[in-house]
Amino acid sequence: MLDPRHSRDSMTALQRGFRESGWSLNDLFVAATGIGGELRHRDVGEITRGERGATRGEHDVLAAALNEYFTDHGQDHPVAMWDELPTTSTS
Repeated sequence: MLDPRHSRDSMTALQRGFRESGWSLNDLFVAATGIGGELRHRDVGEITRGERGATRGEHDVLAAALNEYFTDHGQDHPVAMWDELPTTSTS
């Protein structure tokens, strides 16, 4: 289930991390499934293109995959996990 309080912030964080990684869609898909994510290739594409928001679980898997890449390249964890996202009011 999508949480509208985090949906926009999740999308922004994932798109920024994906763009900064320089990865292809296939790279992110393989990394996400490699750490145990069960996303379909289509899901990863829709999320990274901003066509739909990620669920909490999808967000955390994609963020973890991206952060693993950044850590391997000497950077911190620039992509916030779901619980670290700012809460945006929808009212």
